[in-house]
Amino acid sequence: MERSSGGFFGTWKPLVAAAAALVVAVVVGLIVTVAFDGAAGRSAGSVLASIVVGGTGLGLMTRTRPAGFFRVRGLDVLWGLVLGAIMPFIAGIGAVSRGWPAFEALSLRWLILGVAAPFLVVMMLTFFAIGFVYPAALAYASTRFSPTIARVVSGAVSAVAFAVIPIVFAGNVSGMPFALPVGLGIAASVFVALSRRFWGPLLMGLVFTSVWVMLSIAGFVLA
Repeated sequence: MERSSGGFFGTWKPLVAAAAALVVAVVVGLIVTVAFDGAAGRSAGSVLASIVVGGTGLGLMTRTRPAGFFRVRGLDVLWGLVLGAIMPFIAGIGAVSRGWPAFEALSLRWLILGVAAPFLVVMMLTFFAIGFVYPAALAYASTRFSPTIARVVSGAVSAVAFAVIPIVFAGNVSGMPFALPVGLGIAASVFVALSRRFWGPLLMGLVFTSVWVMLSIAGFVLA
C-alpha cells in the first residue's frame, strides 16, 4: 500500500474524513429535499449528496492507492458484467415491494431523475466507498489485524459507507427499493476485497443500474 506524506493514510484520519463527508453530504441533501418535496426532492438530494462524497473520494484517492488497485483484468470485467446483470434480482428479494418496477412516465423529468440520477449516484458512491473508503480502511486495519480479517473489516466499513445515502434518500424517482443499492454496496465490497481491484465493482454497479432502468422502462411500456 502506497503512503502519502504527513501520516494521513494508514491512520484513522481518512476514515474520519469519510465520516465527515457523509455527514455533510446528508445534511446538504436533506436541505434540497426541503426545497423540492416528494420523490423529486429525494432524487435531487441523493444526487447532490453522492456528488459531495464522490468528489471527496476522487480527491483523496488520487493521493495514494494500493498497488495494482486500478489495474484492469479480463476476469474482473467478466464478473462485473455477470454480477451486475443478476444482482438486481438477487438484491430484489430483500425489497419491500416485489412488483415489476416501472416509471410513472417517460417524461424529461423522469428520464433525468429516474435514469440519469441513479447512474450518477451509483458511480459516485462507488468512487467514494470502494475507491476511497475501502483502501483507507484496509490500510488502517492492516496495522491491527491479520490480512484476512483486515479485508473483512474493510469490506464491512465500505458497505456501510455505500449504504448510508440510499437509505436516507429512499423513495426517489427511480423507484429503486433501498434494499437494491444496499445489496449492491455489499456485493461491491466483497468484490473489491476478493479482487483487490477497483474497475470490476464499478462495472458491476453500472450494469446493475442499467438492468434496473431497462426493467423500469419495460414495466412502464407493459403497464
